[in-house]
Amino acid sequence: MVTTQEVIERSLYASLMQVTLQLGKTINPELYLPVTVENQKRYQAAMDAIGDEFIYIFGVGNNQVRGPKIVPRITIDLNAYYPGNIGIEEFMVGDEMENNEYRQYLYPFETKNVQFDIHLVANKMEDLRLLHSIMYTALPVRGYIKPFLEANLQEYLANKGLAKTGNLYIEISNYYDHNDQEHGLLEKVYSYTVIDSYVDEKFPEGATFAPITDIRALIQLQGPDGTLANDDVSLHITGS
Repeated sequence: MVTTQEVIERSLYASLMQVTLQLGKTINPELYLPVTVENQKRYQAAMDAIGDEFIYIFGVGNNQVRGPKIVPRITIDLNAYYPGNIGIEEFMVGDEMENNEYRQYLYPFETKNVQFDIHLVANKMEDLRLLHSIMYTALPVRGYIKPFLEANLQEYLANKGLAKTGNLYIEISNYYDHNDQEHGLLEKVYSYTVIDSYVDEKFPEGATFAPITDIRALIQLQGPDGTLANDDVSLHITGS
């Protein structure tokens, strides 16, 4: 089922992707699905067109799906979910049906607080400055972001307006360095808190979101016989 937590995770990823796409520094991986040789070639060509300025955006996921630390990159790490500061008592409301009968909905009794880290990773200060600019444009120090309630990223990007309900308030709460001197990487970590989140949407029972996907296109795309080589294709699920 769709939960407020899932909406928050997707919203963070989509906000960062939206800004980076507007700058022309990344590409929407959903435009290169399903995984085929031709789509992999198109994806690689689009990455090559951006060149060394290509920025990788990774949503909530484990380290295995993110691969090696190819930079520059922005990564979202989930820290914790916990009850919000504002309690909302359970209550029932009804929407009028065509036959003049009412259907009741049970609303949650409290809001959600979520803590997460944004990792900015680069090997040049020039790139690190750009990553900071993207983060602070997509995720304000204190302010609201649009919830990701659409079926996929393309629909989210096409919707320029704010949703009627469920705007998410976030604020930055901490910062620390996590540099990797051995490999010459600069890594800055900013902790954010999503405060008192409550997504007031009635999703159908059993509804699910399609996973947020990122395809890592490899140079070797075909096997000796010209068919798609399974070992050479990597599909990364970076969020859910």
